[in-house]
Amino acid sequence: MDLNGIIDFANEVTDEIGKFKVDNIFLSPAKLMSDQFQIDNLEWDSVPYGEDEIDRVPNDKRGIYAFVIFQENNVFPPHGYVLYIGIAGRNSNRPLRQRYKDYLNSKKVIKRVKIARMIGLWHKVLKFYFAPINNDISTDDLQTLEKQLNSALLPPCSVGDLDAETRTKRRAF
Repeated sequence: MDLNGIIDFANEVTDEIGKFKVDNIFLSPAKLMSDQFQIDNLEWDSVPYGEDEIDRVPNDKRGIYAFVIFQENNVFPPHGYVLYIGIAGRNSNRPLRQRYKDYLNSKKVIKRVKIARMIGLWHKVLKFYFAPINNDISTDDLQTLEKQLNSALLPPCSVGDLDAETRTKRRAF
């Protein structure tokens, strides 16, 4: 038996595949099919993670955002995986771009372990999706929408912003 070969193989598997494992992937079909969202329509746009296209993120609008693993390819079917959903403008008029900059600041990111892992592992295929909202949308409505989307998609890096019933049931897993 070549123990060193086995150890090398185990290390290779962990380095190439194992570190990218996402535990607890859940989706709620009933909540995905719901048409009972706090806001009727959102217009989503996206930029690749990083500062290259930051000027495309609105600097004058609050809104909702998501970090999504996504890589366009002429061979892959349409796909994407939502890792995190949040809002810009929680009890403030803080715009989407300012909130996005928090995720580009390593000192802020490192304090949030799940977010640091998300960015550290998937930054090359991570997109920042954002949907600006009008000023007539209240913070309460925005927070409710955040909970509704998180409760339907249960992104692995979003842990707190779920409706109470879903949060309770998620603890079972």
